[in-house]
Amino acid sequence: MRARVVALGVVAIALLGTGCAGEKDVVEQKTGNAASGSSASSSAVPTKASGSLVSSGFGQKDGYVWVTSLVHNDSDKVGQTVTVQFNAKDATGKLVKSTSQVETFTRGNQDIAVGTQIDVQKDVKIATVEATLLIEDRGAFSREPFPEMPTTPVTVVADPYGGSTATFELTNPTGQPVKSPRLGIICYDAANTIIGGGVDFPELVPPSGKVAVEAHLLTSSVPATCRAFDGGPMF
Repeated sequence: MRARVVALGVVAIALLGTGCAGEKDVVEQKTGNAASGSSASSSAVPTKASGSLVSSGFGQKDGYVWVTSLVHNDSDKVGQTVTVQFNAKDATGKLVKSTSQVETFTRGNQDIAVGTQIDVQKDVKIATVEATLLIEDRGAFSREPFPEMPTTPVTVVADPYGGSTATFELTNPTGQPVKSPRLGIICYDAANTIIGGGVDFPELVPPSGKVAVEAHLLTSSVPATCRAFDGGPMF
């Protein structure tokens, strides 16, 4: 199955507050309903909370669906609340399931994978996923930037049951142990269309050390490639 995504631009930009303490910024962007494999971006007026919904997609296996988006931080700010809402529809355009996932930016100009699983009836086939991005600068997360935790290229290992696992190494560049960093994984077919992904939270990454990651994937087929995106610690 393939998601259909197109940029519809910024549907709402609201600045809440007038420069006083506790100023809140909101950016909303919506994508969906275009040819398979297309990407989404925005030429939004920059704000303190600006970001872009780069691409979205999904993978389905039986009654399990992984919906995901690649989101870019268009600013040097960190700590914004990043919410992506997903509407999964069948071939007739009927809305089958809705869900959302909340993450945060931990460094400027960062790419993060925002994804989650939804369950549907086994005989229901998802045809499209519509994704809506909302970025809010509300101080819910840490404003202190965290350095990038590098990952090695992802290797996809297929299992005998038609599933697959992403394996790679994650490095901690700091002198302190890092607990449960979020690793979002987006997977693609040979045509570079998103076909699902996964997520993993290594329990502890040693200071100035590394861990081997094995993340279960939920994809429509065995991926041609997968990319891992370091979301940093949740603080």
